[in-house]
Amino acid sequence: MIIVAEVAPKLKTFLSHTGLKPLAQAMMLRIVLAFIMHRGRMSCSAAAGAIAAEPIHRGELTRFLARPRWQKHDFNEPLMRMLLAKEKKRGKFLFLIDATLVSQAGKKTQNTFSTGNRTRRKIKKGFRYNKKKVVRKNVHSFTFGLLITPSGIRIPMQIPHRTKEYCQEHGIEHMTTAEAAAEMVRTLPLDDDAEVVVLGDTAYESEVVEKACEDKGYTWVFPANPERVYEGPTGQRAKLRSRLKDWTSLSLKTIRLRASTGKYADYRRLSKWRVGPKMKPRVYYAHQERRQVRSVGDVQIVFSTMKPDLAKATPGDVKILMTNAVWLSVSEVLELYSVRWQIEITQAECVSRTSLYRLAA
Repeated sequence: MIIVAEVAPKLKTFLSHTGLKPLAQAMMLRIVLAFIMHRGRMSCSAAAGAIAAEPIHRGELTRFLARPRWQKHDFNEPLMRMLLAKEKKRGKFLFLIDATLVSQAGKKTQNTFSTGNRTRRKIKKGFRYNKKKVVRKNVHSFTFGLLITPSGIRIPMQIPHRTKEYCQEHGIEHMTTAEAAAEMVRTLPLDDDAEVVVLGDTAYESEVVEKACEDKGYTWVFPANPERVYEGPTGQRAKLRSRLKDWTSLSLKTIRLRASTGKYADYRRLSKWRVGPKMKPRVYYAHQERRQVRSVGDVQIVFSTMKPDLAKATPGDVKILMTNAVWLSVSEVLELYSVRWQIEITQAECVSRTSLYRLAA
């Protein structure tokens, strides 16, 4: 909390570039201050009282957020471009992709779906008379993107996932999470000559995402889809995971990586407890090969595990990474993919104690 708005002149100047009117800027200032200086659970009450000399009712802030005009006016774009202008020609950008879920208990909440795909168990004797009630929950899903600049600035992006039923009711074109990720890749606010590496999990190792990266000239690194096969005659195409049968005969390299050092250390955000020479490095045992993969083309494949002396490798033991950057070393591929976990940290911050959906609730 601050006493008067004039205490934060630099923040006010920064927000003035949004082009909003003074009243809207003041509302935005309250929300930003609540995120920066909050203690405990986030709420509209915390944001409404962020400026002590100018408190407002929490309902006023909620109505402000609910106005349809803010859905059409992207006031984050000019601020985003200001930050990216400072990063021009500094180095490599990393774009991380993942999906995040926000649970909702309401039975009639729009655009939600259930993630439960388990078979029903046989009801045990006496179970039906148990007084304990199970609360069924549905979820909102978001395709989440995180652009990390060469200096470590994080710029989050998101596209909400809309169910097929919701799209039919509102006349909206349905997109899968992979198609939403491809749309974010195509619309990244970067120059055409920017060097970008796109990282994601297996859900985004798809034709649409890889095609979007190729069109933009971006590098991508994804875990290979379990059904991927090598190029070859029909009926004789071996799966990528078939190489695990020959694990003991592969030429494995031992690679040690420290989160606080290396080429991509500036892209990570670490606690003080994970920095220093006393921190043990992560040890990987990896094999690298360049092959033709069906429906993908000429790629580099990296098989890696953290388990030494595997007598029998299984898909659960070995991570199979695939990238179109055939010139990268095996250590750089592993180090790049390890940065992908930074999006998990940001998601935890956005979806839990500093969540936007609680501000709008």
